[in-house]
Amino acid sequence: MGELAIFMDRIRNDPRVAKIRFSSSFLEDVGNILDRRGFDEARLYIWGLRERRDLERQVLPLLLILGEMEKVRKIEEERAIGKYILKNKLGLLIE
Repeated sequence: MGELAIFMDRIRNDPRVAKIRFSSSFLEDVGNILDRRGFDEARLYIWGLRERRDLERQVLPLLLILGEMEKVRKIEEERAIGKYILKNKLGLLIE
């Protein structure tokens, strides 16, 4: 099994992430920041929004997902893949 498939399985089976309904606009914003500025900037952006009531349940699971993404060499090298997963595939992984 490839590195990307292992990542997807880890996310799909992680109880800390399961059943979290992510805001599509939030995921789009994080994906864009990840693609343009990298993992650290994306984490800072997410962490800065932790006090928002509409996003508070999404912050920690998304930080966990970014941490797992960063371990995947292909995503680390091509952050656009991480952006694509966040914007298009994340909802499918955890439903």
